[in-house]
Amino acid sequence: MKILLVTGRLAEQRVRKVAEKFGCGVAVAPADVISCLTPKQIAEGVNKYSKYFEMLIVPGLVSGDLNFIEKSTGIRTFRGPRDVADLKYVLENIKNLKLSKEIPADELINGKLKTHALERLKTVHSSTYVKKMLKEPGNIMVGSLPVGRSFPMRILAEIVDAGNLSEKELLRQARYLKNSGGDIIDLGFNERNPAAVKSAVRLLKKKIDLPVSVDTMEEENIRAAFGRADMILSFDEELLQKFSSVTTPSVIIPKRGSLPGAPEERIKMLEKNIELARKRGFKKIIADLILQPVNFGFVDSIVAYKKFSEKHSCPLLMGAGNVTELFDADSVGINALLAAIAGECDASIIFTAEASDKTSGSVRELAAASKMMYLSRLRGSPPKDLGIDLLLLKEKKIRRERFNEKIKKIKAKPSEDYFSDPQGYFKIFVGENIKCVHYSDGRPTVCIEGSNAGEICDTIYAMHLISDYAHALYLGRELQKAEFALKFGKSYVQS
Repeated sequence: MKILLVTGRLAEQRVRKVAEKFGCGVAVAPADVISCLTPKQIAEGVNKYSKYFEMLIVPGLVSGDLNFIEKSTGIRTFRGPRDVADLKYVLENIKNLKLSKEIPADELINGKLKTHALERLKTVHSSTYVKKMLKEPGNIMVGSLPVGRSFPMRILAEIVDAGNLSEKELLRQARYLKNSGGDIIDLGFNERNPAAVKSAVRLLKKKIDLPVSVDTMEEENIRAAFGRADMILSFDEELLQKFSSVTTPSVIIPKRGSLPGAPEERIKMLEKNIELARKRGFKKIIADLILQPVNFGFVDSIVAYKKFSEKHSCPLLMGAGNVTELFDADSVGINALLAAIAGECDASIIFTAEASDKTSGSVRELAAASKMMYLSRLRGSPPKDLGIDLLLLKEKKIRRERFNEKIKKIKAKPSEDYFSDPQGYFKIFVGENIKCVHYSDGRPTVCIEGSNAGEICDTIYAMHLISDYAHALYLGRELQKAEFALKFGKSYVQS
């Protein structure tokens, strides 16, 4: 297929460089930036090429009706990417990509990748697939959820200290964890409180459409969970001796307290407990080697997971919280890497809590990462270009417009002047959203709420609550800072 790429003068060399690799023609419009031209002007410039090309691709930022260009030139015309940086990828996938006259090609690619990814994930939840895979060793049901190596890693999301929470708070946290991508809601009980176990499990099973597990090492709590919870963790040798004929999926650990550093010793200890569990009639066993914090056996515990998975097919649980909570680094990258490690160790469940501000969002991060790892393995490729990613603060491709104007440059410097706006002033607060409160004569007049700085600014402007340029510029800066703090879970203090 003979393709003609249309561009402006400023982007010409970059477009030609890409065009050469794919044998495309290039038409340079009589303008620095082609998006300044109308479809009529573009058509007039490319009419002479109508005999030589079958497809015309204009930049995604061009406005107007592309049907006019197509009718005028006789060449099928489509909207390409908004940035030259994406042009190479569009041309690589041109045969499988249905270009549009309305939607920029980069949006189509991202949408197509994500749709394809989600469709592939849907297949593993079909009844036919689940029924077939449950015949494979190591795959089990936890409540209504299939778990094992034939399925994506499941996210076990913990509600910490569940026994001391009200019903309202339990439901609030459970719904948040479910909406974040949790597959199983875990109720953590540190103290002996069987009545609270029964009540909490009953509540979540009634209100939250997800399997519920109980995390405790108290015998009475475990007995209260039998017949109610979908999974129980964790059993060591001492607890195993107290129970028999257990049909509830059960997490078995090597021991409480300090663990042997050598991977082989830890594996033998866990194998001994699993053998004991089977003798005592535990039907569905999930193994947990216990992931150690960094500098306290982290690598050795990973080796133990890997070696155990090579010998045994039972589902593996890996706890991420021991690492994220004890590492002062952003949780996004740590959780992505932990999911990758868990994936290579054939873990079936990743366990985490959001017990501190720095680990907030961990469930959502691990949910995305687990899907990425599953798709990566299906494709036999690294976890990139999957349609799902965890790029929050960085981009795969940085897009910056080049500055070529020959004009006087002035170095920016702060102003020492203070301007008082006769319309009043604003105080900004960040909680579940942004609250921007207008004050006049020292008294609040209205509170504008939202999560988007631009929308709050537009509302302030529409209400005529600001009259000074310097004040408007200051307020815009502060609201953008507030939006950033809200989006990325950071503190906000108005300056």
